[in-house]
Amino acid sequence: SHPSAKNLLVSYSVAPTTKVLRKGRSEREFHARSFAPDHDEAVTPKQTLKGMTDLGLPWLIAAPLALVINGFLGYLTREKPSLSISVPAIARGKHGFETGVFGKDGKLDEGAFEELFLGPHAHQPRDRLTYRELRKLVVQKGDPGQPFGLIGTVLARVFSAAEVFTLFCLAADCKKLIGDEMLPAMSRKNLRRFYEGRLFPLLARRRRVLSLRGAP
Repeated sequence: SHPSAKNLLVSYSVAPTTKVLRKGRSEREFHARSFAPDHDEAVTPKQTLKGMTDLGLPWLIAAPLALVINGFLGYLTREKPSLSISVPAIARGKHGFETGVFGKDGKLDEGAFEELFLGPHAHQPRDRLTYRELRKLVVQKGDPGQPFGLIGTVLARVFSAAEVFTLFCLAADCKKLIGDEMLPAMSRKNLRRFYEGRLFPLLARRRRVLSLRGAP
């Protein structure tokens, strides 16, 4: 299945933003910091919840997702059970059922990014991806070596599904015809913004502007 609730889909147009990363910080860390406005090097469940609701995700969906995200990444980044995500150690958050776009150091792998739009999981036109296409890719990637055992693999698959679902609920900005179905999709531009850590701040900013203007 794929996210289909129209009120969850976000279509927007924003001016290009220059990629700015502080020296020594990876794209993955830059992305994580967007949920830690107090810059204390940690992301709590409360901050994750606020970040997702600020982006437009309903509270009833955002609350359980925040617990899943923080429980999973808290454990990986702290290397012990924790609901607090360590931002400086976010590269440890690499897990099974990922796209592979982030390398072990948390930096963007341009080659892996281009592979997102190639077959056999992706159909024409190759300038956008649907939820189903991206899920098919991460399932194909699997959990090589199962470093955390069978239970870890199951949890990684569940977490990955939650990640992709949330992403498409918040940031699908176009459509794609697959067979006889017109499905929500994410453009190459939006996916790059996401992996560079620029997408969520842009979405939150746009929602604030629309709220001030009284738009629905």
